[in-house]
Amino acid sequence: MAKKTISWRERSDNLGLSVVFDVEVLFREKSDFQTIEVLSHDRFGRLLSLDGYIQACQADEFIYHEMAVHVPLLGQKRLDTSVLIVGGGDGGILREVLKHDFVKNVTMVEIDEKVIEVSNRFLGIQGNYKDPRVSLVIQDASEFAVKAKNNGVLYDVIILDLTEPVGPSASVFTIDFVKNISKLVGPSGVIVDSDSIFLARSDGFFLQEESGDGENLFSVIRNTKILPEIEIFRTHVPFFPGADFMFFLYSLERMSFKKPTSEYSGKHYSPAIHEAAFVLPAWQREWLG
Repeated sequence: MAKKTISWRERSDNLGLSVVFDVEVLFREKSDFQTIEVLSHDRFGRLLSLDGYIQACQADEFIYHEMAVHVPLLGQKRLDTSVLIVGGGDGGILREVLKHDFVKNVTMVEIDEKVIEVSNRFLGIQGNYKDPRVSLVIQDASEFAVKAKNNGVLYDVIILDLTEPVGPSASVFTIDFVKNISKLVGPSGVIVDSDSIFLARSDGFFLQEESGDGENLFSVIRNTKILPEIEIFRTHVPFFPGADFMFFLYSLERMSFKKPTSEYSGKHYSPAIHEAAFVLPAWQREWLG
């Protein structure tokens, strides 16, 4: 029997811009938190969509996951490193974190266990959840942050691998969450955040601001200075809206992640790519500065 394809359109919200695919729908189900879809495209492979936004595509997921992990982990000399992943249900961030022997433990906090189950079944890009270094916590990240803060838990690297600020992610796009998560950063630690960006005639803007009701986390942290030190780098992820993708490194102390401390190379990441990622065009430096 021939497979049935449909024209699937990503939600556009206030952008008026989306990606349209002719795809086969392999899976569609509404979990307790969001609508989960897995789409199949002949050339690009399988794609994970949550509430109408593409989260991962087999063709290019390695670009985002490698840059989100290896730049902060290898931008400083590290030994016996603890990592917190917030979100990350497709498992790609976990996969990349576990490639480094100096990582001693990884805690991954995901609110929707169904995303992990579906991603493992259909995408096959996940890290090893059975690795003894891994602790998987199924919980709202904002609740986890409060409990961890009260228990005095600190992490060296915190990676925010979040969906857009709709549905279950809405609770983390708040000043209260920023205040709590900032208390989990060790003295020389860093929080990694990211967002798709767009260039309009008058200015740049963020996908998170267009898809949600307020500011993105970068704007909140920059304006409040809860985490006073920020470094920015960028990459190109074809299947994220706008394709121009920014990463933000937040820390309590001034430190630079621009120089790699290892010769490690992945499918996309390399020491040369690491350094080049911090070179921003003039319009981005002016807008984000």
